[in-house]
Amino acid sequence: MGTLDWSELTRSQKKQELYARETWFREGLRDAEEILGPQRLPVVLRETALLMLKPDGLAAARLEPVLKFVTEHDFEVAAVRDFRFEGHHWRELWRYQLTSATLDRLAVNDLILGSGPALVLLLRSGPGHELPATVRMSTLKGSATLEAQRPGTLRSLLGQPNRVLSQLHVADEPADLLRELGLLFGESARRDLYAALASGDLAPRDKATLDRALRDHPAPGRSLALADALRAVTEAVDAAEAGTGGPGPASAGVRDALARMERGERVAWRPFAAGLKALGARPDRWDLAVLGTYVIEYDEPGHPKVLTNPDPQSWKRATA
Repeated sequence: MGTLDWSELTRSQKKQELYARETWFREGLRDAEEILGPQRLPVVLRETALLMLKPDGLAAARLEPVLKFVTEHDFEVAAVRDFRFEGHHWRELWRYQLTSATLDRLAVNDLILGSGPALVLLLRSGPGHELPATVRMSTLKGSATLEAQRPGTLRSLLGQPNRVLSQLHVADEPADLLRELGLLFGESARRDLYAALASGDLAPRDKATLDRALRDHPAPGRSLALADALRAVTEAVDAAEAGTGGPGPASAGVRDALARMERGERVAWRPFAAGLKALGARPDRWDLAVLGTYVIEYDEPGHPKVLTNPDPQSWKRATA
């Protein structure tokens, strides 16, 4: 695998088995070893966390409070990159979590993650913490499941509205950071990021990228509320019907689905989206995406995750 011991990368035996055979991880590790060197690499891995503001997080103007939160918890920004999701990125990123995502969820995620830019932050942790930076940041982030969120965690403070609109993503362990840099960035960009970590200073272009993101996504940002999205999509349907002289053949199914959404019921998303297209309704992509996150079935029952996060406390103990 290179010069690193697995105990420096993960506390999950299952993750070790999966990542050892995966090209995303192996390429990320190779470049890290070549750029940082065998002495510096374990130190950098322990000190570095990866946090991504997903398109919904940027659109909702969550970058400023995220920066405030990480600073308050002894992190500083070490590198910044703009990022655009393509379909394979997010399917591979959550390969071991979305083990049986419904097709409706796949369609809505494509809408969300393709609706705008994301922002990748590499964070440097201050010294003296018991946990690696990735593990500490993952603990501070909080669960994507609202019922499992603890007060004071980042997702709780940001007011995450549902499981899909999670607004941010972090690498959970050092192994995940290597894998995700291997997946999200090409070789040249990836090696450039490792060089930025080695330099110790935030480069002027990175600061300019961060300042531009703050300027381009000012508060209060786009609403992620169900009521606002439902109203906007309904108005698009009204406009489509008015433009064609009244309700047409496609109207009944669309109107029925909207009424069910008003009652808090879930609907079959892809037939609804097809009905909108047949009707000629053209809601804003963000409004349509946000609406879908509230009304789809997330995952097929009975299919647990392949990987779950190991207990953070295991990083304070010697591995077996």
